[in-house]
Amino acid sequence: MFAMLFLGFASGLPLALSFQTLSLWLFEDGLDLGDVVMFSLAGLPYTLKFVWAPFIDRLSFPLLGRLLGRRRGWLLASQLGVMAMIAIVGLMASAQHPLFTALLVIGLTFASATQDIIVDAYRIDRLEDEDQALGAAMVIYGYRVGMLISGGLGLILADLVSWTAVYIAMAAFMMIGVVTTFMNKEPDQAAKISVDQSELALRKTYESRHGSRLAAILAWAHVAVWKPLEDIFLRNGWWAILLTVILYRIGNSLESVTSNLFLVEYIGFSKTQVGVVVKGFGLVALLLGVGAGAILLKNTNMFNTLLICGILQILSIFLFIIQAWAGADMSVLVLTITGENFATGMSSVAFVAFTSIICNKAFSASQFALLSSLGAVPRTILSSKAGVLVEMMGWIDFFAFAMVAATPGVLLLFVLRKYNMGMPTSPDGNMKNAALQER
Repeated sequence: MFAMLFLGFASGLPLALSFQTLSLWLFEDGLDLGDVVMFSLAGLPYTLKFVWAPFIDRLSFPLLGRLLGRRRGWLLASQLGVMAMIAIVGLMASAQHPLFTALLVIGLTFASATQDIIVDAYRIDRLEDEDQALGAAMVIYGYRVGMLISGGLGLILADLVSWTAVYIAMAAFMMIGVVTTFMNKEPDQAAKISVDQSELALRKTYESRHGSRLAAILAWAHVAVWKPLEDIFLRNGWWAILLTVILYRIGNSLESVTSNLFLVEYIGFSKTQVGVVVKGFGLVALLLGVGAGAILLKNTNMFNTLLICGILQILSIFLFIIQAWAGADMSVLVLTITGENFATGMSSVAFVAFTSIICNKAFSASQFALLSSLGAVPRTILSSKAGVLVEMMGWIDFFAFAMVAATPGVLLLFVLRKYNMGMPTSPDGNMKNAALQER
């Protein structure tokens, strides 16, 4: 569990360095505000990471894979890549060369997104199902600390030393992840061995029609790209699995992208008031919610946990309606922010544990990257449409709509319960059957 904490730290560290901290540096260096905001597009690799996740599942990193194993080899390579790119950005980023700087930042976010893929896959492979919630909580805790170091401590250091020195110092913090990788063992590979056998069987089948070289490529692509999808689509209630992943946190997405605008522009709180409450009470409540979600799942089943967390999400949205009725009341603001963040923390860890457990360990990197990207679809789409909805409905009706939008994701849990919450019958059972059929 401490390994998950430290790996989460290594995952969270690069995030602010690729946008928030970097944007302030470039703005001070003379870059126009509009161009600074455009650097947010460099975060695209985080959304598209499912595209190259199959390569991480099916290939070993040269040399490091032989020395450390498939998972740890990729983990170390990605950490060294992140460390190098942080240092390179620190040494070479400049407002005078925005395009070149943008390319460097894309390199950093690509390395960071790759690390995220492997940390998630390592957590899923390394932990038993009953430990996934606690493991997810530890990763989230570490991730938040990493963001605080790069976003908070980084700004403090920038008042004392140069931005280049700040980035070099942040690169050095990545050694925490590197040491963790060396000190922990490779996960069990039984499920992946079954996949390897399936690929060999497919290669023999294709060789008679396409020749050995093309057969090897086709067999690899079949197992790396199609099999992770097929594994989900062959499960009973696969449609309910995907809809739950997409819809479960949609209400939270609607509320979160507009909450600050609502509190400042509509209610009339100052930005300082909102910032102090969010960064103080909100952060503590979020971390407590993450722990509470992990404890809840440890002491009950997945259905009950997701149901309770889903209902709490809906109730937390209602707090914003209460805030609209109460107006600029600080005590109500504390209640609203605390309740919303606590519910978000609980639902976050429950959702991560759910998407982790339904992954087949034979394809953990590919499936989790795909499911997490699907879960981010509502947030990506609604972040651009929420303002339009507010203008159409008004704030109170908008939050009521968010509560209604959150309901289908909760009701789908009753469908999923009929299908064992979408979990595979065994980590490699589907692939064993497929391999036998192909033979």
